[in-house]
Amino acid sequence: MSIHKRWTKYTKKNISAETDAYGVYEIGDVDTGAILFIGEGKIRTSLLTHSPDGGRKKHVSVFGSSIVCEFGYRYEITGTKEKARLRKAAILSDFRKSFGSLPRYNQPQKAGERVSI
Repeated sequence: MSIHKRWTKYTKKNISAETDAYGVYEIGDVDTGAILFIGEGKIRTSLLTHSPDGGRKKHVSVFGSSIVCEFGYRYEITGTKEKARLRKAAILSDFRKSFGSLPRYNQPQKAGERVSI
């Protein structure tokens, strides 16, 4: 089961205002609702690490690729690192059951492929 919250625009200003508590988060395309990545960790710190420029551009290349869309994020606080790890595993498992694969940037990399997450 994914995180059931509205998307927040992926900008440095928005992310900087978030908590740095442990939790799980999703990064996706706001327009289509497609979940591109599911992660865990300290919310603010983790979200800022996904953007090479800290979210300054309107269309952020969050994953070091040529994808251009209106990125968004949503999160759920778990309180501890271990609970975040377990919750992420549960969300990924449910996602795979529903869609037959993991989100695009949670999939294992192919040999020679470079993806910066």
